[in-house]
Amino acid sequence: MEYTPPPKPQLSSRANAFSIAALMSSGSSKDKESPESTIKPLEQFVEKSSCAQSLSDLSSLDPHGDFSTSPSSLCTEPLIPTTPIIPSEEMAKISCSLETKELWDKFHELGTEMIITKSGRRMFPTIRVSFSGVDPEAKYIVLMDIVPVDNKRYRYAYHRSSWLVAGKADPPLPARLYVHPDSPFTGEQLLKQMVSFEKVKLTNNELDQHGHIILNSMHKYQPRVHIIKKKDHTASLLNLKSEEFRTFIFPETVFTAVTAYQNQLITKLKIDSNPFAKGFRDSSRLTDIER
Repeated sequence: MEYTPPPKPQLSSRANAFSIAALMSSGSSKDKESPESTIKPLEQFVEKSSCAQSLSDLSSLDPHGDFSTSPSSLCTEPLIPTTPIIPSEEMAKISCSLETKELWDKFHELGTEMIITKSGRRMFPTIRVSFSGVDPEAKYIVLMDIVPVDNKRYRYAYHRSSWLVAGKADPPLPARLYVHPDSPFTGEQLLKQMVSFEKVKLTNNELDQHGHIILNSMHKYQPRVHIIKKKDHTASLLNLKSEEFRTFIFPETVFTAVTAYQNQLITKLKIDSNPFAKGFRDSSRLTDIER
């Protein structure tokens, strides 16, 4: 007797609507409406600008967040050139100093590590800088980004207490600029106060919609601070076209992005130095061995 396979069950119209084929063909309205409202217009703008464009070539964005040209794919190259640009005579007078340098030096000697999480984690130590040589009457935008140090991926060798090259770097992630929320500053403000980037958060979530800086774990990075002189004719800081800028790099702030601390000495130094880690210093929370 010949065996005939039973007929395939037919999906109901309700079930079919949720089948993979239906989802792929129709797409939900939620997918089309990405929650970009959580990212400030400028952050949307710089993230979607073409990688081939330097800062001086970026097109403007109106206050409603509409692009003057169709947005390109996510940029994976630094949005501000890494190669030095000869500054104007006026911008060349500006200098930038890293605050709490002594603390950064302590971490740098051990090999600084920064935790990255899906929801975003703040940096410690914090990047804090002070400026001199600015024009008290002018206005300035202060930004920060974080760029890869090299094209390598690393691993921590516990038996040697050191970082070793583990291979080629993972594909680069979307590059982002963090615009200091108090920008634009007047030159007079910058001469009197320190600029702190304590609100910067690091994430490994490639789909992050909160403007956090996206990094690969086990890769080394260099934070950079940029200062842009805001032209008198520039109506808002959403237009970066033809602005003069200066970039400052502090080698002692280089760090390795990790999802968990690898070097126990880094963990100890973070606990001892971070005022927000008081709970970890409570001896009641430590085991006899840790004491």
